[in-house]
Amino acid sequence: MNTKEVYGSLDEQVYEINISRADKMNALTDKMYGSLVEQLKFAEESDEIKVILLKSDNKHFSAGNDLADFLETEFNNDSNVIQFLMTLVQLSKPLVCAVGGAAVGIGTTMLLHCDFVYASAGTKFSVPFIKLGLTPEGGSSKLLARRIGMIKANDWLMTGRTILADEAFNSGLVTGVYEDIESTWKETKATAVKLARSPASVLTQTKELLNNDRQEIIDTIKQEAKIFAACLETEEAKAAFNAFLKK
Repeated sequence: MNTKEVYGSLDEQVYEINISRADKMNALTDKMYGSLVEQLKFAEESDEIKVILLKSDNKHFSAGNDLADFLETEFNNDSNVIQFLMTLVQLSKPLVCAVGGAAVGIGTTMLLHCDFVYASAGTKFSVPFIKLGLTPEGGSSKLLARRIGMIKANDWLMTGRTILADEAFNSGLVTGVYEDIESTWKETKATAVKLARSPASVLTQTKELLNNDRQEIIDTIKQEAKIFAACLETEEAKAAFNAFLKK
């Protein structure tokens, strides 16, 4: 199940999933999304695991989709990227995330499905879909406004600008900010271990009460994906992608 670019390990009833593609700033490919789905489902189904921890093993969290790979992969509701998002929504176990460096596109929107998010001070978040001629994904059209408020969500999604760690914390996107990535990893693991000491049934029941609108979020992801797919066919998106890939 472990691969070179996505691998997991179990310690103190916490299953740690690492993204490992440092040379591409952990840009995610279709294959990597498939591996992430496998890892998450394994953790969800194992009786030995109470908490899931998602991170990278290098300074960046994720630069988002690998655009070259993305353009070569058919995009629909059966795509691995959509299945990854659906899996996140349906997790019953707590999901804790550590973020550093670049958190771009889905590298930010996936955080909206995490129960705790810790970031290093140098983290740079962005949801730059509009700059690529695209619309929001991952449920972010609903979840981002819920998390940080409509005015801020309008700003982030309609400008695609960079958000620094302090703004992300003050806006409510992240739980806490630490000085560097090593201390962020340490504190995130400490939180996960602390959660794992609680009764499993209480953890899952509490999460269920806090996330009792899963079907609504799933429906939003599907609606977003339909509009996103249509945008991919526009001249604006094709021009934006070509310009990005030529950099």
